[in-house]
Amino acid sequence: MRQTLLTDLQQKKKNEIIAAYGQREAFLSEFNPDTQKIICGTPDVCFFGGAPTLGQLNMTYGENTAIMWLIPQLYNLSEYSGCKDKLEGHSLEMCAGVIAMEFHYLSVTELMLFFHRFKSGRYGRFYGSVDPLVITTSLRDFLRERAAVYDHKESEEREKQYEENRRNAISWEDYCMNTYGEIKPHPLNEQK
Repeated sequence: MRQTLLTDLQQKKKNEIIAAYGQREAFLSEFNPDTQKIICGTPDVCFFGGAPTLGQLNMTYGENTAIMWLIPQLYNLSEYSGCKDKLEGHSLEMCAGVIAMEFHYLSVTELMLFFHRFKSGRYGRFYGSVDPLVITTSLRDFLRERAAVYDHKESEEREKQYEENRRNAISWEDYCMNTYGEIKPHPLNEQK
């Protein structure tokens, strides 16, 4: 029963992703490195816009889709760095594989924001060669930033819910009149 529910939820999510972005080639085209500047213009959309995670990419489009998506992103970062020794070949594939596995819960727009911010010098730099460890270490810095953004959003939502509850609250007397037609003693004030 539980496995069926999980499979149904996965299928529903796959259908949503395909409906929103099309087949794999369309998705890869839409979220190519050249669109970073457009997508990253609104960081809140990157964090909370509902784009698929790396894990959802693999579930929807096939096992290596996250790696296929990451390779051009990493290659673009490598080219941008201006380093003599670029990230390429087996190192490029391994770096993409590590990110796909270790950060499978990040959405593609969050990762695009990370790559964009990395290019802006926010997380560090390469010295002579593009180092995959600098990228993955910088991703850990990005995760701390991301956690702060999510905490702030949750705090705002709690405050908003509190205010909504406060506006909609009624007194005990009004509750009693609406429910019983008479005022009753408050249960917390009753003597035992």
